[in-house]
Amino acid sequence: MLMRGVRSAARVTPRCVPGIRLCIALVVLLAGGLFRGRQMEAGSSNRDSAKAAAAWTVENAPAVPRGTILPVQLENSISINEAQRGDAITGRIMQDVPLPTGEKIPARSTVRGAIDSVENDADDPGIKISLRFNQLEDRKETRAITTYLRALASASAVQSAQLPNSGADFGTPAGWADTVQVGGDVRYGDGGAVRNRAKETVGKGVNGGVLVHIKANPELGCDGPVNGDDHPQALWVFSSDACGVYGLKGVKITRRGKGTPLGEVVLHFTKGSAKLEAGAGLLLCTVAN
Repeated sequence: MLMRGVRSAARVTPRCVPGIRLCIALVVLLAGGLFRGRQMEAGSSNRDSAKAAAAWTVENAPAVPRGTILPVQLENSISINEAQRGDAITGRIMQDVPLPTGEKIPARSTVRGAIDSVENDADDPGIKISLRFNQLEDRKETRAITTYLRALASASAVQSAQLPNSGADFGTPAGWADTVQVGGDVRYGDGGAVRNRAKETVGKGVNGGVLVHIKANPELGCDGPVNGDDHPQALWVFSSDACGVYGLKGVKITRRGKGTPLGEVVLHFTKGSAKLEAGAGLLLCTVAN
Protein backbone atom coordinates (compact mmCIF):
# COMPACT_ATOMS: atom_id res chain seq x y z
CA MET A 1 0.00 0.00 0.00
CA LEU A 2 2.73 2.47 0.99
CA MET A 3 4.77 1.75 -2.15
CA ARG A 4 1.69 2.17 -4.38
CA GLY A 5 0.99 5.48 -2.68
CA VAL A 6 4.58 6.59 -3.17
CA ARG A 7 4.46 5.70 -6.87
CA SER A 8 1.19 7.58 -7.28
CA ALA A 9 2.61 10.66 -5.54
CA ALA A 10 5.62 10.50 -7.83
CA ARG A 11 3.39 10.67 -10.89
CA VAL A 12 1.34 13.57 -9.54
CA THR A 13 4.20 15.74 -8.23
CA PRO A 14 7.24 15.29 -10.43
CA ARG A 15 9.16 18.10 -8.67
CA CYS A 16 9.03 16.08 -5.44
CA VAL A 17 10.80 13.06 -6.99
CA PRO A 18 14.10 13.53 -5.07
CA GLY A 19 12.25 13.62 -1.76
CA ILE A 20 10.11 10.65 -2.66
CA ARG A 21 13.19 8.69 -3.66
CA LEU A 22 14.64 9.45 -0.26
CA CYS A 23 11.41 8.22 1.30
CA ILE A 24 11.53 5.04 -0.78
CA ALA A 25 15.13 4.46 0.27
CA LEU A 26 14.19 4.87 3.94
CA VAL A 27 11.28 2.46 3.55
CA VAL A 28 13.55 -0.11 1.89
CA LEU A 29 16.18 0.26 4.60
CA LEU A 30 13.60 -0.10 7.36
CA ALA A 31 12.05 -3.12 5.70
CA GLY A 32 15.48 -4.70 5.22
CA GLY A 33 16.39 -4.06 8.83
CA LEU A 34 13.13 -5.61 10.01
CA PHE A 35 13.72 -8.66 7.78
CA ARG A 36 17.28 -9.11 9.04
CA GLY A 37 16.10 -8.72 12.61
CA ARG A 38 13.53 -11.44 12.11
CA GLN A 39 16.17 -13.63 10.47
CA MET A 40 18.51 -13.17 13.44
CA GLU A 41 15.68 -13.95 15.86
CA ALA A 42 14.80 -17.06 13.85
CA GLY A 43 18.45 -18.14 13.67
CA SER A 44 18.90 -17.62 17.40
CA SER A 45 15.69 -19.51 18.07
CA ASN A 46 16.85 -22.37 15.80
CA ARG A 47 20.22 -22.57 17.55
CA ASP A 48 18.57 -22.57 20.96
CA SER A 49 16.17 -25.29 19.80
CA ALA A 50 19.08 -27.36 18.40
CA LYS A 51 21.01 -27.03 21.67
CA ALA A 52 17.94 -27.98 23.67
CA ALA A 53 17.30 -30.97 21.40
CA ALA A 54 20.92 -32.12 21.68
CA ALA A 55 20.83 -31.79 25.47
CA TRP A 56 17.54 -33.69 25.59
CA THR A 57 18.98 -36.43 23.37
CA VAL A 58 22.04 -36.93 25.61
CA GLU A 59 19.96 -36.85 28.76
CA ASN A 60 17.23 -39.18 27.57
CA ALA A 61 19.15 -41.63 25.35
CA PRO A 62 19.41 -45.16 26.75
CA ALA A 63 22.49 -45.63 28.91
CA VAL A 64 25.32 -47.87 27.78
CA PRO A 65 25.53 -50.68 30.37
CA ARG A 66 28.39 -50.54 32.85
CA GLY A 67 31.29 -52.77 31.80
CA THR A 68 30.71 -52.39 28.05
CA ILE A 69 33.95 -52.39 26.06
CA LEU A 70 34.26 -49.81 23.28
CA PRO A 71 37.00 -50.56 20.70
CA VAL A 72 38.04 -47.16 19.38
CA GLN A 73 40.49 -45.87 16.77
CA LEU A 74 41.78 -42.35 17.26
CA GLU A 75 40.92 -40.02 14.36
CA ASN A 76 43.08 -37.01 15.18
CA SER A 77 46.74 -36.92 16.17
CA ILE A 78 47.77 -35.29 19.46
CA SER A 79 51.11 -33.46 19.49
CA ILE A 80 52.03 -33.52 23.15
CA ASN A 81 54.02 -30.28 23.27
CA GLU A 82 51.20 -28.42 21.47
CA ALA A 83 48.25 -29.91 23.37
CA GLN A 84 46.03 -27.50 25.26
CA ARG A 85 43.12 -27.74 27.63
CA GLY A 86 39.87 -28.00 25.70
CA ASP A 87 41.36 -29.61 22.60
CA ALA A 88 38.83 -32.02 21.11
CA ILE A 89 39.58 -35.73 20.72
CA THR A 90 37.60 -37.88 18.31
CA GLY A 91 37.55 -41.62 17.70
CA ARG A 92 35.52 -44.21 15.83
CA ILE A 93 33.99 -47.45 17.09
CA MET A 94 35.68 -50.05 14.89
CA GLN A 95 33.31 -53.00 15.33
CA ASP A 96 29.64 -53.51 16.11
CA VAL A 97 29.37 -53.58 19.91
CA PRO A 98 26.71 -56.02 21.18
CA LEU A 99 24.80 -55.03 24.32
CA PRO A 100 23.18 -57.40 26.84
CA THR A 101 19.76 -56.08 25.76
CA GLY A 102 20.25 -57.52 22.28
CA GLU A 103 20.85 -54.08 20.77
CA LYS A 104 24.19 -52.95 19.43
CA ILE A 105 26.31 -49.86 19.02
CA PRO A 106 27.08 -49.81 15.30
CA ALA A 107 30.60 -49.69 13.92
CA ARG A 108 31.71 -46.21 12.78
CA SER A 109 29.84 -44.55 15.63
CA THR A 110 31.74 -41.54 16.98
CA VAL A 111 33.28 -41.23 20.42
CA ARG A 112 34.11 -37.69 21.50
CA GLY A 113 36.22 -36.33 24.31
CA ALA A 114 38.56 -33.52 25.23
CA ILE A 115 41.80 -32.71 27.01
CA ASP A 116 41.17 -31.52 30.56
CA SER A 117 44.67 -30.38 31.45
CA VAL A 118 48.31 -30.38 30.37
CA GLU A 119 51.03 -30.41 33.03
CA ASN A 120 54.79 -30.22 32.49
CA ASP A 121 57.05 -32.29 34.75
CA ALA A 122 59.07 -30.20 37.17
CA ASP A 123 62.49 -31.79 36.67
CA ASP A 124 62.42 -33.36 33.22
CA PRO A 125 60.87 -32.80 29.77
CA GLY A 126 57.94 -35.11 30.44
CA ILE A 127 54.31 -34.05 30.16
CA LYS A 128 51.13 -35.36 31.79
CA ILE A 129 47.91 -35.04 29.81
CA SER A 130 44.53 -35.49 31.43
CA LEU A 131 41.66 -36.38 29.11
CA ARG A 132 38.26 -37.99 29.06
CA PHE A 133 35.84 -39.56 26.57
CA ASN A 134 32.27 -38.69 27.50
CA GLN A 135 30.04 -38.73 24.43
CA LEU A 136 28.92 -41.44 22.03
CA GLU A 137 27.14 -40.60 18.77
CA ASP A 138 25.59 -43.08 16.38
CA ARG A 139 23.16 -42.59 13.52
CA LYS A 140 20.15 -42.38 15.82
CA GLU A 141 21.17 -40.67 19.03
CA THR A 142 23.81 -39.10 21.22
CA ARG A 143 24.56 -40.61 24.61
CA ALA A 144 26.56 -39.39 27.57
CA ILE A 145 29.14 -41.96 28.70
CA THR A 146 31.75 -42.27 31.42
CA THR A 147 34.70 -44.48 30.52
CA TYR A 148 38.07 -45.63 31.73
CA LEU A 149 41.02 -46.61 29.58
CA ARG A 150 41.77 -50.33 29.61
CA ALA A 151 44.38 -50.48 26.83
CA LEU A 152 46.20 -48.19 24.42
CA ALA A 153 48.07 -49.32 21.28
CA SER A 154 50.13 -47.40 18.76
CA ALA A 155 48.97 -47.08 15.16
CA SER A 156 51.74 -49.47 14.08
CA ALA A 157 50.66 -52.06 16.68
CA VAL A 158 47.10 -51.83 15.35
CA GLN A 159 48.33 -52.34 11.79
CA SER A 160 50.49 -55.31 12.79
CA ALA A 161 47.51 -57.01 14.41
CA GLN A 162 45.72 -56.92 11.06
CA LEU A 163 48.55 -58.47 9.02
CA PRO A 164 48.38 -62.22 8.28
CA ASN A 165 50.85 -64.49 10.00
CA SER A 166 53.73 -65.59 7.80
CA GLY A 167 52.79 -68.58 5.70
CA ALA A 168 49.38 -67.32 4.59
CA ASP A 169 48.61 -68.22 1.00
CA PHE A 170 48.99 -65.43 -1.51
CA GLY A 171 45.62 -63.89 -2.32
CA THR A 172 43.93 -65.16 0.85
CA PRO A 173 41.21 -62.65 1.87
CA ALA A 174 42.40 -60.60 4.84
CA GLY A 175 39.52 -61.68 7.07
CA TRP A 176 40.29 -65.37 6.55
CA ALA A 177 43.95 -65.16 7.54
CA ASP A 178 45.32 -65.98 10.99
CA THR A 179 46.43 -62.88 12.91
CA VAL A 180 47.93 -62.09 16.30
CA GLN A 181 45.89 -59.67 18.38
CA VAL A 182 47.39 -56.82 20.39
CA GLY A 183 48.23 -58.65 23.61
CA GLY A 184 48.97 -62.09 22.15
CA ASP A 185 45.68 -63.86 21.37
CA VAL A 186 45.55 -65.60 17.99
CA ARG A 187 42.55 -65.05 15.74
CA TYR A 188 41.98 -67.91 13.28
CA GLY A 189 40.12 -65.96 10.62
CA ASP A 190 36.49 -64.92 10.28
CA GLY A 191 34.33 -67.49 12.03
CA GLY A 192 37.35 -69.24 13.49
CA ALA A 193 38.37 -69.56 17.12
CA VAL A 194 40.29 -66.97 19.10
CA ARG A 195 42.77 -68.56 21.49
CA ASN A 196 44.82 -66.94 24.21
CA ARG A 197 48.47 -67.59 25.03
CA ALA A 198 47.46 -70.62 27.12
CA LYS A 199 45.78 -72.09 23.99
CA GLU A 200 42.33 -71.64 25.56
CA THR A 201 39.45 -70.68 23.29
CA VAL A 202 38.16 -67.32 24.46
CA GLY A 203 35.88 -66.38 21.57
CA LYS A 204 35.62 -66.25 17.80
CA GLY A 205 36.64 -64.10 14.89
CA VAL A 206 33.94 -62.05 13.20
CA ASN A 207 33.90 -59.68 10.28
CA GLY A 208 35.80 -56.62 11.46
CA GLY A 209 37.16 -58.02 14.70
CA VAL A 210 36.49 -60.55 17.44
CA LEU A 211 33.83 -61.41 20.00
CA VAL A 212 35.55 -62.72 23.12
CA HIS A 213 35.06 -63.19 26.83
CA ILE A 214 36.92 -60.53 28.79
CA LYS A 215 39.71 -61.81 31.01
CA ALA A 216 41.19 -60.10 34.03
CA ASN A 217 44.82 -58.97 33.97
CA PRO A 218 45.54 -58.28 37.63
CA GLU A 219 49.27 -57.74 37.07
CA LEU A 220 48.51 -54.71 34.91
CA GLY A 221 45.39 -53.59 36.76
CA CYS A 222 42.45 -54.69 34.59
CA ASP A 223 39.33 -56.48 35.81
CA GLY A 224 37.36 -59.29 34.27
CA PRO A 225 33.59 -59.21 33.57
CA VAL A 226 31.55 -56.70 35.55
CA ASN A 227 28.93 -58.13 37.92
CA GLY A 228 29.42 -61.59 36.43
CA ASP A 229 28.15 -60.50 33.00
CA ASP A 230 30.42 -62.59 30.79
CA HIS A 231 28.72 -62.07 27.42
CA PRO A 232 31.19 -61.92 24.47
CA GLN A 233 32.44 -58.42 23.82
CA ALA A 234 33.83 -56.64 20.77
CA LEU A 235 37.59 -56.13 21.08
CA TRP A 236 38.48 -55.46 17.44
CA VAL A 237 42.29 -56.04 17.27
CA PHE A 238 42.83 -56.49 21.02
CA SER A 239 43.25 -59.64 23.10
CA SER A 240 40.80 -60.79 25.75
CA ASP A 241 43.15 -59.68 28.55
CA ALA A 242 44.69 -56.66 26.79
CA CYS A 243 45.64 -54.10 29.40
CA GLY A 244 48.11 -51.21 29.48
CA VAL A 245 50.20 -49.67 26.71
CA TYR A 246 51.39 -51.43 23.54
CA GLY A 247 53.93 -50.16 21.03
CA LEU A 248 54.35 -46.71 22.57
CA LYS A 249 57.73 -46.12 24.20
CA GLY A 250 57.87 -43.58 26.96
CA VAL A 251 54.11 -43.58 27.53
CA LYS A 252 52.43 -44.72 30.74
CA ILE A 253 48.84 -44.73 31.94
CA THR A 254 49.07 -43.14 35.39
CA ARG A 255 45.30 -42.85 35.90
CA ARG A 256 42.79 -45.08 34.13
CA GLY A 257 39.65 -43.18 35.09
CA LYS A 258 38.11 -45.87 37.32
CA GLY A 259 38.47 -43.89 40.55
CA THR A 260 37.82 -40.32 41.59
CA PRO A 261 37.56 -38.24 39.49
CA LEU A 262 35.60 -40.83 37.54
CA GLY A 263 36.37 -40.93 33.83
CA GLU A 264 39.55 -38.86 34.02
CA VAL A 265 42.45 -40.57 32.21
CA VAL A 266 46.01 -39.37 32.72
CA LEU A 267 48.79 -40.28 30.28
CA HIS A 268 52.41 -39.54 31.11
CA PHE A 269 54.80 -38.91 28.21
CA THR A 270 58.48 -38.90 29.08
CA LYS A 271 59.25 -36.74 26.03
CA GLY A 272 57.41 -33.55 25.23
CA SER A 273 58.13 -34.08 21.55
CA ALA A 274 56.05 -37.28 21.51
CA LYS A 275 52.89 -37.65 19.47
CA LEU A 276 49.86 -39.87 19.85
CA GLU A 277 49.10 -40.54 16.21
CA ALA A 278 45.78 -40.89 14.47
CA GLY A 279 45.17 -44.61 13.98
CA ALA A 280 46.09 -45.51 17.55
CA GLY A 281 43.74 -48.00 19.19
CA LEU A 282 41.98 -47.70 22.54
CA LEU A 283 39.91 -50.05 24.61
CA LEU A 284 37.49 -47.94 26.62
CA CYS A 285 35.24 -49.47 29.25
CA THR A 286 32.11 -47.81 30.63
CA VAL A 287 32.24 -47.32 34.39
CA ALA A 288 28.84 -45.71 35.06
CA ASN A 289 25.36 -45.65 33.56
